[in-house]
Amino acid sequence: MKKMQRDCYSCSTRLFTSRLILLIFVLFGAYRHGSILADELPAETVGEDTGTVVGTVVFVPSPEHPWRLGRYYIKNAKSGELAEAVVALTSRGLKASDTDRQPVTVVVDQKNFQFTPETTAIRAGDRVRFLNSDDQSHNVKTAHSKFSFNVTMPVGGEHVTTFESAGGINQPYKIDCVFHSAMHAWIYVFDHPWYQVTSADGRFELQGVPPGEYRLDVAHPAGGWRYRETIEVVAGKTHEVQVRIKADQDKR
Repeated sequence: MKKMQRDCYSCSTRLFTSRLILLIFVLFGAYRHGSILADELPAETVGEDTGTVVGTVVFVPSPEHPWRLGRYYIKNAKSGELAEAVVALTSRGLKASDTDRQPVTVVVDQKNFQFTPETTAIRAGDRVRFLNSDDQSHNVKTAHSKFSFNVTMPVGGEHVTTFESAGGINQPYKIDCVFHSAMHAWIYVFDHPWYQVTSADGRFELQGVPPGEYRLDVAHPAGGWRYRETIEVVAGKTHEVQVRIKADQDKR
């Protein structure tokens, strides 16, 4: 009788252990593949000391104020998600704490007589590698109060430059080609990590934001559109924003 009890207990223990191991593997796999959302995780996993700001930038058209360039930045005219909008937080004394961060290099190509990408956002100290993939000579030029350059780009040529000074949301580096006046690009340089350029879905997500009050700034350089609102970031919480840029609003 005692032997049977021991055997049953041993079987139950093995069964429980097997199920526990299986559950751990399932949860780990779900987490790696993104099927567990952040708000389903324990609070300490999400981050208790900082908050997150997420949202979508949407363009609202107006028959009285048509935007002829809109077709290049708005994939779905009905829903209006706006690509290549720069979203950034602004606050007095806002600085990054990662002082040991290594600079990165991003690529801006000149292809089919346009800059690709047209809008770029980087940190102060990062580098931009300009390329010329066209079969004609190009040029990269900016006349910025903090840093200027004017470089001819032969076929297959490249030019790497470091942007040491941040201009923030208000002072982007406007890049032109002196040979082709229709070619433009904008490089936004920040001294903190809380910025993003929206993709085709108009979405943005700023993570690891210290709690406090901020001004959320949005700029779309090709359209000249600006937007701003004050938000409050709470530790351990996600603040969601719906940015609506209207065609008939004043450009600031």
